[in-house]
Amino acid sequence: MVENIMFAKLVSGETIIGIKDAAAGMVNDVVLVQAMPTHTGSLQIAIVPFGFPFEDEVRGSIRLDHVVYEYKETPADLANKYIETKSNIRIAGNLGGLGGKSDSGLIL
Repeated sequence: MVENIMFAKLVSGETIIGIKDAAAGMVNDVVLVQAMPTHTGSLQIAIVPFGFPFEDEVRGSIRLDHVVYEYKETPADLANKYIETKSNIRIAGNLGGLGGKSDSGLIL
């Protein structure tokens, strides 16, 4: 797990996840976190590259002075989805009985 994943809200009101580089004063490899209502009335969370729909690559940087709020913790499921989106490697919840019991693993 990447330890410097930042979950934050920008001055524009957008919610993002990225890699915090405090020394450079930047958030790198930025994705948008969007809440979308479902037909059942609950919310579904979508993580998309910041340049979506015109770019599908996770990249780009935002200066830390554009961050108005940094969440204390990044929920593990959001961090995992961020890593999946950024790397194109799926993080499995379990391995379906392969290799013994495991709560997480990588499927390449």
